[in-house]
Amino acid sequence: MIDSMNGGGEDRPDIGPLIERLHLLSGLGEIERTALQDLFQSSEWFDPGASIIEGGTQRSVAVLTSGMASRYTNVGADRRQITALLVRGDLCGGYSDLFRPTHFAVTALTRVRLARVGVEPFGDLVDRYPAIAMALRNASLVDEAILRAWVTNLGQRPAKERLAHLLCELEHRMRTAGLLIAPDQFELPLNQKELGSALGMTSVHVNRSWSRFTAGRSASRTSHVCTLSPSSTQPISTRGTRTASPSQSSSCAY
Repeated sequence: MIDSMNGGGEDRPDIGPLIERLHLLSGLGEIERTALQDLFQSSEWFDPGASIIEGGTQRSVAVLTSGMASRYTNVGADRRQITALLVRGDLCGGYSDLFRPTHFAVTALTRVRLARVGVEPFGDLVDRYPAIAMALRNASLVDEAILRAWVTNLGQRPAKERLAHLLCELEHRMRTAGLLIAPDQFELPLNQKELGSALGMTSVHVNRSWSRFTAGRSASRTSHVCTLSPSSTQPISTRGTRTASPSQSSSCAY
């Protein structure tokens, strides 16, 4: 962690993206929106690689308001499986594990800012506003659907399709959160090792898959910026399935 800021004035954290997402899922009124925003009065900055959640009992609810982070599970010495990528507006601890011990950890992939509030005040708010409780439940169902898609990705798709699926998901989420740099262009700060941890691939395999995308002009990457050709990438990401494309299947949530 770098530093923290007290609530109030210009330092007050903006959790608007989270509020808008919950509104899409349950139709929050102005009273619920204001109550959520007023609850979060302080924020913290974390450096890349810093631990945000270490697992176990959560003492606070953290909203990502800037940057990118990941949920992961350690599977051995210097080995981890990334199970979710988090962008602005995401609850770091998820939507279904707010009041239970977590069995995963969260780390910052970039410099990130978090808005935090204690678990008990957040729980009191949920008890007072059924619409917020319903929105959180719906968000947890979406989280579970995305996790099932990741399991399918890891278990059934070849390398190129795995990468295409992940890129389409990220592009859609970034677009909905207002984070695109340009149409079909977004920041992708993950290095080859981190991408491999999300895709169940070695860094060498990730590099080969990128080379195939570049050769086919389906996607390109310059520094930390990714540019997609949706007409080429989305068919690859769903090849061999009858499900909708990643952006279509997750449009209800992001």
